Amino acid sequence: MMKEQSKVNQDSSGAAEVGIPVPTITYPLDGTRHSLGRVFIEGECLPGATVDLLNYDDTRLGSATVNGKTWHFSRNWEDGAKFVKARQRLAGLPSAPTEPRFFFVSLPTPGITYPKDASRLPEGQIVIAGTCSYGAEAVEVLNHDFSVLGKAIIEPDGATWRYSRVWDKGVKHVKVRQILNGKLSESGGQIEFVVS
Repeated sequence: MMKEQSKVNQDSSGAAEVGIPVPTITYPLDGTRHSLGRVFIEGECLPGATVDLLNYDDTRLGSATVNGKTWHFSRNWEDGAKFVKARQRLAGLPSAPTEPRFFFVSLPTPGITYPKDASRLPEGQIVIAGTCSYGAEAVEVLNHDFSVLGKAIIEPDGATWRYSRVWDKGVKHVKVRQILNGKLSESGGQIEFVVS
């Protein structure tokens, strides 16, 4: 439901008219995280209105596609925190912008497919393997404290990796991150395994 704009406009004859209501943003939800790339933004507006998407400082990002009482906007986003607003225009009159909608865009994280979490493995040479984004430049294998254990070998398929080393006995914690387009991702989910 759109919010009523509180100010009253005066036309040239001095007659007052109610301002254009503020449109709504229904997606994405506030504070959500999205993978690097295209993020779809949508909401509701007055029939016949045009809708502009705005940055946090009210500079224009672009025009939404309007279909009846709904609108949508889609673009490829760089990684980082994003704040967007929407403003509608009807018969040349603009509404106030919506409250900012915040979402976060981040690089995809690689995953570990072997060994499984809570596995028990024999002491010695152990291979850790997983998936990464196609085109990843490197995959770093990390300890629980983010210290780098080593760099994985990215397989020829470009979407899987492996890392091999000799492990001594004990409980081990491993996570991975990747470098994609020159940028370092956050680490993927950590696993724990026991070497006995």
